[in-house]
Amino acid sequence: MRGNSRRLPVLRAGRLVRIRRAIESDQAELARLRADPEIDHFMGIDASPSAWLWRHVPLGDQSAALTDLMITTLVGEPLGLVSLWDRAIPHNAAELSIWIGAGHRDRGYGSEALRLTLRYAFDDLHLHKVYLRVLEFNHRARRTYEKCGFVVEGVLREEMCIESVWHSLLYMGVLASDFQAADLAFEPIDEFDSRMPPAVV
Repeated sequence: MRGNSRRLPVLRAGRLVRIRRAIESDQAELARLRADPEIDHFMGIDASPSAWLWRHVPLGDQSAALTDLMITTLVGEPLGLVSLWDRAIPHNAAELSIWIGAGHRDRGYGSEALRLTLRYAFDDLHLHKVYLRVLEFNHRARRTYEKCGFVVEGVLREEMCIESVWHSLLYMGVLASDFQAADLAFEPIDEFDSRMPPAVV
């Protein structure tokens, strides 16, 4: 699944956001957005010095992801990052991670970026399944995932200790057919032609 998929151009846009291939020059801006205690909290990252590794945003050849996609507004303002991670067993599935920086949440950006990414995953990469892990108390994220067709497939009980409290981790997955059905329930997002030129920031 890897091959050239990490380097092919990606550009999809909806009514609020667009996703494009993240490049190394995006790293400083993404690092600024990623330096957010709320993101750390919902990823289960503590304040220890060793946690810096989880806050680092590797891109390009430094990234182990199948693809890293920059989330921006339609005029190019950076908002966050969504990544698809390949797995060793070749059954056309990938793990998804997504985050939106402070000041940009609760505006519908994350929901639309997730839908655009799933369209890319299923239509362009021809994946059969996308899955993710989410902490049980991240209700906002869980609602967004469920609206896009994700269902809970497993629970790892008391998997992560956050601020001295143990929390369970949920595994959620969505099949291509699940997403197609869920996507029809949304208001259309009038996706633009993916060949349109990038906006000038």
